[in-house]
Amino acid sequence: MADKIAFAFRLYDLRGTGSIEREELKEMVLAILNESDLLLSDDAVEQIVDQTFKQADLNSDGRIDPDEWKEFASKNPALLKNMTLPYLKDITMSFPSFVVYSGAGDEEL
Repeated sequence: MADKIAFAFRLYDLRGTGSIEREELKEMVLAILNESDLLLSDDAVEQIVDQTFKQADLNSDGRIDPDEWKEFASKNPALLKNMTLPYLKDITMSFPSFVVYSGAGDEEL
């Protein structure tokens, strides 16, 4: 579970800054909605981002750090329910810019 939480954090930390910022979260929410063929208004997307930050950004510094993410993901296991190898392989094929290099070769996957 810890590996899934860490991997999900790296997926959301699009700029590799060591924290998840509002714009990164919004980009991921939009990508997930697009992939799911769901259309939500800009206001609804902003509400999702606002509520996520309200719950996850425990020190209210405008960023979600790895410890905050770990606590948030532990309280919201649905975030990680699709973190299986076949699903993650689909993500990396659909969103090549989200690839996190683990050092594992294709033969190991």
